[in-house]
Amino acid sequence: MLSLLHIENIAVIELGDIAFDARLNVLTGETGAGKSIVIDALSALLGQRASRDLIRSGHDTAEVSGIFQRDAGSNGARGAQDEEEELQIQRELREDGRSLCRVNGKPVTLSALREMGDNLVNIHGQHDSQALLREETHIRYLDAFAGCSLEHYSVLYQTYRKLLDERKTLSMAEDEKTARIDILTHRLEELRELAPKAGEDEALSARRKTLRSAGQIRQSLNEAYHALYGDEETRGACDLAADAAGSLSQAARRSEEMEGLAERLNDLQYALKDCAEEARGFYDDMEESEEELERIETRLDALNKLCRKHNMDISGVIKAGEAWEAELESLETADKRLAGLDSEITRAEKSLRKEAGELTAQRVKAAGQLEERLAEELAGLDMGKVRFSIEFTLTEPKEDGCDQLRFLIAANVGEPLKPLNKIASGGEMARIMLALKNLLAEGDDVQTLVFDEVDSGVSGRAAQRVAQKLCEVSRRKQVLCVTHLPQIAAFADSHFHVEKAVEGGRTVTRVQKLSREERIEELARIMAGSSVTDTTRKTAEELLVQAEEVKKHV
Repeated sequence: MLSLLHIENIAVIELGDIAFDARLNVLTGETGAGKSIVIDALSALLGQRASRDLIRSGHDTAEVSGIFQRDAGSNGARGAQDEEEELQIQRELREDGRSLCRVNGKPVTLSALREMGDNLVNIHGQHDSQALLREETHIRYLDAFAGCSLEHYSVLYQTYRKLLDERKTLSMAEDEKTARIDILTHRLEELRELAPKAGEDEALSARRKTLRSAGQIRQSLNEAYHALYGDEETRGACDLAADAAGSLSQAARRSEEMEGLAERLNDLQYALKDCAEEARGFYDDMEESEEELERIETRLDALNKLCRKHNMDISGVIKAGEAWEAELESLETADKRLAGLDSEITRAEKSLRKEAGELTAQRVKAAGQLEERLAEELAGLDMGKVRFSIEFTLTEPKEDGCDQLRFLIAANVGEPLKPLNKIASGGEMARIMLALKNLLAEGDDVQTLVFDEVDSGVSGRAAQRVAQKLCEVSRRKQVLCVTHLPQIAAFADSHFHVEKAVEGGRTVTRVQKLSREERIEELARIMAGSSVTDTTRKTAEELLVQAEEVKKHV
């Protein structure tokens, strides 16, 4: 469970610490006060995508951190911190779009944080109800309830699709196949004739740069050689060094102190001669530079034409050549391969359909259980007369099996079952989603559920039932709920008020835990808006007392 959430420079929240209860935590406040920002901050902490716009203006960084207490029997959020009963998670957002994530003080990647977050908290918002309107999502809800694993099926499906694609390629029309073989043969002949090597163009370009400067290089080498060996008018450094070495040798015969210096200068004269000879060698090698430069230019031109033709660099062309070789071989042996391919496809399809059949059986069994359990949940949410059913249609194998299904409901007695997205109202969708999430939460180890305005479209007696349901859920899981309904707020074990104010010329949002008296005042505000009276306060207190009585028996 989330015991503490620290927020710093997130949007209008400059600084805030929220200590949550282990049961039902409710956040209320005026529209636009910043309730959803608390949920955005928590989402960021759990590794979800966070916009730079979350960073409070005037600051380069923002930070959100949290302390999670883990139930001893939970398998959630296992990883490098397996032995820790308490998790301390921190995420720093930066203006440049990067973020720094730590778990118990150790840096972790954003993807690792996201995986850990998925096992700690489930966040449900209004978009979940919208997702429920899309029939393609229904199979995912049933699979989650049934605990269906698609891992083995997915491997079989990918193998099956790969074989079908191969057969499609090999079964092309004979004239099309002949044309393709001609294209590949021409490409490979061209490639083999040129025989490019990886990195060859870069090496040739470097050599060309040197050769294009051959004139200046030869001039410099010539000047260096004459400076070392001299000419008819001037003695070079080698001769002068030899004279100096001879003089020092004579001096060393008369004084031992100079022997070291004489030896060094003697070595230096030989080194100078070596340099002169090496410079002469480079000079002579440059004599054929024009012929070599022409060969390099021709080679580079051929390589560049090949690269432009295929829109690739040299490495890409070489790699493509390997693929062309494989494709050509496949096409040339297509008839032989096709003879055995059909039997492979038959075997793959048989295995795939067998696995799909087991998935279908598991889903059908779970569908009956889900229909029954969901009816019970909806009855507790003032939808006792609603009938719910799951319709199955068998399909050809696809990524998630051979089942296409959709949720059907009949909202009123005597009416036929119809697709959920055709007749469910906003309030009904919110309650169906709450019921579904409650059932799905029973089977996982996530300890914290967050509901962001799940009460949309709900009022009156239905709101009371939603409040009681959230209270029931909070006896098994920690629940955080953003709401505008006094019925839900009255059931809170911890009630937080989110308020926007102006301080020092800046807008700030404060999150304050309310006392019992403050809760009565907030409930009265929710019910009456700005026109709070003693009568409203009395009604609010009665609502709170009623909720407290119900909670004793939950």
